[in-house]
Amino acid sequence: MEKDHANRFKQLVFSLAKFDDWKIRMQALLCSIHDEMWDVITTGPITVMMANTQAAAQGAGAEQMIPKPKDSYTSEERTRANLDNVARNILYNSLDDSLFPRVRKCKNAMEIWKVLMELGEWDEQEKDNKLTVAMKKFEDFKMLPNETIMDMELRFTRFMRDLTDLGKELSEKEKNLKILRGLPKSWEMKVIAMRDSKNFQ
Repeated sequence: MEKDHANRFKQLVFSLAKFDDWKIRMQALLCSIHDEMWDVITTGPITVMMANTQAAAQGAGAEQMIPKPKDSYTSEERTRANLDNVARNILYNSLDDSLFPRVRKCKNAMEIWKVLMELGEWDEQEKDNKLTVAMKKFEDFKMLPNETIMDMELRFTRFMRDLTDLGKELSEKEKNLKILRGLPKSWEMKVIAMRDSKNFQ
């Protein structure tokens, strides 16, 4: 079973740039392996329990259920108890060398998942903040004094690349109109002519 899944999670490399997609795919993979795998992620490793046959003799405060000795596990119980190891292995294999140190001291899959969620959600907030600033700059984009049209277009292209990196894709029409609106009044007649051309419809 693990060999079959090995090929699948090789493609699930943790990516801050595509954090939401990674989160959904990883959750789907973990849940597909075993129906209790998500319990391991949300509540921690599974402890196999058994009835305490000595509870009556131990008095009123005795635990009714106690951890079952590992040497008494059934095959199914061994599988359940090992789910945390499987989940940790999958999560470890999704991380590159720069991220692994962040989770090295985590004791179980639940702690690893929590760290990765915090990383991803913090990055998403940072990305949203950067995108807000970038979109404000986009709205204010204009040709600079003494700037040639080619320099302006080059600056605009770099700016569009930054927006793409932040997950914002603009249509060609939006880009073209922004260039036209960013030109000074001395370009008014040329702007009218360009707006009438097919390239700017």
